[in-house]
Amino acid sequence: MKKLSGFLLSAAAAIVLVSLFFAPTDTALADDYYYFEVPKQIVEVFWENDGTVTLKYEITFKNNPSADPIEWVDLGMPNTSYSLGNASGSVGGHPILAIEDSPYVSGIAFGLGSNAIPPGRIGVVKLQVTGIEDVLYQDSEDNGYASAVFSPSWFGSEYTYGSTDYTVIYYLPPGVEPEEPKWHYPSSNFPQEPMSQISGDGRVMYIWRTTNANSYTQYLFGASFPKTYIPEDAIVTPSFFQVIMDKLGLTEDDLIGFCVCCGILGFMLGTGWLSVSANNRRKMKYLPPKI
Repeated sequence: MKKLSGFLLSAAAAIVLVSLFFAPTDTALADDYYYFEVPKQIVEVFWENDGTVTLKYEITFKNNPSADPIEWVDLGMPNTSYSLGNASGSVGGHPILAIEDSPYVSGIAFGLGSNAIPPGRIGVVKLQVTGIEDVLYQDSEDNGYASAVFSPSWFGSEYTYGSTDYTVIYYLPPGVEPEEPKWHYPSSNFPQEPMSQISGDGRVMYIWRTTNANSYTQYLFGASFPKTYIPEDAIVTPSFFQVIMDKLGLTEDDLIGFCVCCGILGFMLGTGWLSVSANNRRKMKYLPPKI
């Protein structure tokens, strides 16, 4: 077996070092075997007059008989402009008391505690987060409209399987007239045109539903409505960098992965260059002086 060159050894050491540096410190999820179905999910999205959004999830879990109990549910959030104090939930009608920042997703972890869903059993988890800010953008087709685009949280495909009866309901801000808003085309699997209704408190509703969805795919929904129903400063102006990322179809996770890869490559090349440079300096000590 041939010995690795000095540069390759340095590169291998760099990969190990970076892997250790970026390894998660909390391994609770890795120690548990989560594997479940989500037969039904309802997501309600309330766009408010103050420019914030309230999210309500009702998730039906069917735990696999061979899996561990479902003790935690991690909910991805649209951004970081939310407060843990505005989050609440229940499982089987029992309040969820453990609510904290998730170590696995950009969002919130809800601990089911003694009401964890046992293997082979079904449990309904209801989650709510109010007052999420920085969620509205300028509509790309009408300067007088705000764009309200939302992607519900989803689970990793290694944890879940099967199809989902999936419903997403938009509640537009109070006061918006039925003829004013415009719906956006949703992701595949859902009907292109939502069902329109008026809620009990007079709000315009858009409802997308399909039985041909799943809980491990990201779906996107949207609508636009006149900006006159929200404060002017509620509209988020994306930075040039964000615009470029949107044009390329990149997410923050893609950017983090790219930066980590660049960091590893830079560390490898830098280590290799230092190794070669040091060897050259050592060789120069043994070269005869030139006159």
